[in-house]
Amino acid sequence: MHTCACKIMWHDHLDQRTRDNLLTLNPETSSDRRTAGQSVADWVAEELKRHIASGELAPGDRLPGERQLSDALSVSRVSIRSALQNLKAQGLLSSVQGGGTHVVARDPSMDRPLLHLVASDPHALHDLAEMIGHVASFGARRAVQNITSDQIEDMKAVLETMALSGRSPSLQATDDIKFHALLARASESGAYMHLMSVLQETLGAALMSKAARNQPTREEAHAFLHINRLLVLALVERDADQAGQLAQSHADQRRKLMENAVPLQDAQRSTPLRAAG
Repeated sequence: MHTCACKIMWHDHLDQRTRDNLLTLNPETSSDRRTAGQSVADWVAEELKRHIASGELAPGDRLPGERQLSDALSVSRVSIRSALQNLKAQGLLSSVQGGGTHVVARDPSMDRPLLHLVASDPHALHDLAEMIGHVASFGARRAVQNITSDQIEDMKAVLETMALSGRSPSLQATDDIKFHALLARASESGAYMHLMSVLQETLGAALMSKAARNQPTREEAHAFLHINRLLVLALVERDADQAGQLAQSHADQRRKLMENAVPLQDAQRSTPLRAAG
């Protein structure tokens, strides 16, 4: 039996060494015991999958070292190593020599057909951007249910930076991405974060393939800032409907920005093919 009485805490402004030192495991996403016949390594793998599924370990996050995991779960490093290999084989983790082990952000083989589609058809590109809005609305609603006061303060801090006088639109765009990454983490839904990672990276890669400029103007950056401020208010007031609508509005603003780079009026939809009888 293995008992966990702690929590994995991640803060985007902390370096990896500090994150490793803060490692604990959340009892709400940890089991108290192994099932009959379950090996220690399999139990560890299930524990880590729970943290990925709950969003505590998000796509792209670097896992703490084997020693930290061993101490946190009170198991041997041999079991930790075996569990990590198991999760790598399942495609949930990846590792680079000298770069540590990370939660896989996306499976390149999974979204390659989607990338080819949206890169070749402006309508498909805009459809994808619209779908991102619907998915983002779900994530914001979930965040209302799960967000903590500390997470809200972290989001406010990002907005303060975004609102600094003289802040360039490109840096404000980076701030905006950071803000919505915090919002996604607050959803505590690993499935949501992984799906959004695939959709957003596919959209970004398609725009890059078109050499399309997708940076906001100063006015557009201020519009994103305004929506984000309203989002924080909705989170504080626990208003799921408002949060979902604002997340949708944010995605719609992104889509309008994209339309400047990839206009729809220049594209003609092809005539639908009749299925063979």
